[in-house]
Amino acid sequence: MAQDQDPVYAVLNQFLDYALTKKDVDKAASLVTEDFYFLGASKAVFGKEEFRKLLEQEKQYVDKAVLYRIIEYHSKPCGDTAWSCFGQVVLTVEGAAKPEEEYEARMTANVIAVDGTYRISVLHRTMLKSVTQREENFPFRIITTRVDRLDQASRRELLNLLCETMPNGIIGGYMEEGWPVYIVNDTFLELIGYTYEEFIKETDGNVLNRIWEEDRKEALESAEKQCREKGEYEIEYRMRKKDGTFLWVFDRGRRITTQDGKEAVISLIIDISENVKMKNNLFVESVTDPLTGLYNRRGGEIMVSQRLESGEPYIFLMMDIDCFKAVNDIYGHHEGDCVLKYTAGRLKHFFRRDDVIIRMGGDEFVIFVHPCTSISAIENKLMKISTIYKEKMKEYYPASGSSLSFGGVYCDRPVSFVELYKKADRILYEIKQKKKGEFRIEDWGTKKQQTRQTGV
Repeated sequence: MAQDQDPVYAVLNQFLDYALTKKDVDKAASLVTEDFYFLGASKAVFGKEEFRKLLEQEKQYVDKAVLYRIIEYHSKPCGDTAWSCFGQVVLTVEGAAKPEEEYEARMTANVIAVDGTYRISVLHRTMLKSVTQREENFPFRIITTRVDRLDQASRRELLNLLCETMPNGIIGGYMEEGWPVYIVNDTFLELIGYTYEEFIKETDGNVLNRIWEEDRKEALESAEKQCREKGEYEIEYRMRKKDGTFLWVFDRGRRITTQDGKEAVISLIIDISENVKMKNNLFVESVTDPLTGLYNRRGGEIMVSQRLESGEPYIFLMMDIDCFKAVNDIYGHHEGDCVLKYTAGRLKHFFRRDDVIIRMGGDEFVIFVHPCTSISAIENKLMKISTIYKEKMKEYYPASGSSLSFGGVYCDRPVSFVELYKKADRILYEIKQKKKGEFRIEDWGTKKQQTRQTGV
């Protein structure tokens, strides 16, 4: 998306315009959240009102307009309604004629969207690039300062301040055998429920051991590959908590050299569990039939296609509820829905948890039995299901004359869902043309071709 069409970039750009150039404190503050976090080079504030006070102080400190331009801007979504942003800002006091009065700062920010409105929730300085200007003339102290003049002890204090005030977790590890812990902040420890001592004991001081075991290898390989290529990485994985559960995190890390000359990685950890949960829930809803709780066609086709890749034998069955229209016409659509739910319940009861049961739409169902080595076992199930269904109809919906018809294929080779559907549908059609309430499974394997037909 072009920057001029990006609402995340737009809110950051508008904020800088109000805060730096127009010196409009109220409008600048209106673009941040109520629980806004700000971390400058030497100041950290929490909350919109505290930040407003800071802006007023800066306005008195530099009353001239500060011109700016954003370069090297990047953003990454962290879920559906949050973004992490990075950019370099070049600043010039209005009216400055000398090149040395141009300043550079790097900023990172978190932006969230609520009901279509974009607001900045976090803003902090991550790095200053080649500032050689006179410090007393620096135009906007909340963005940057002369870090290159700090001694080692002050730099360490600044890092401690960063770790203590960051709203997200921070963890770092040395890039050597065992990946020993380099740094960790309280926010990170709170995320996973440990004290520092407990965390070190549980992980043996190895930062990798915090990652959910199933995700560890892939996460490490991805991070190492990205670090080799560009010195930083962005990954998502599950992280172990003290109570044995996990949370999903977005991990943005960078390769650094520590003050003692060792190679290390320091990471920003953001909890994205709610976003992942929301995505998963939306996916489940998108593949589930809301009336019966079975897979809908989309979900069923995905599940069947995945299982077909195994190469194991299977049975693909089509099923129709005979005279279902009569149930609706005579007893009403509410009762028709009850029949659909009852039928779905019987199918789930008789077939295995790993078998795929699909409501294709209306009164049409698909049952994918996988793996399956016995056609006769499935025929026995169909006979029982048909018998129980007929008894139910006679008791509650006798005037409908409803029954169940099945048509299907047994196969021991990969075939597309569409092909299986067409084949089984043709068999079902032939059955219903002759007599409803029966079933037939044709062997569609590679070595033998025989038809098995049974009525009930």
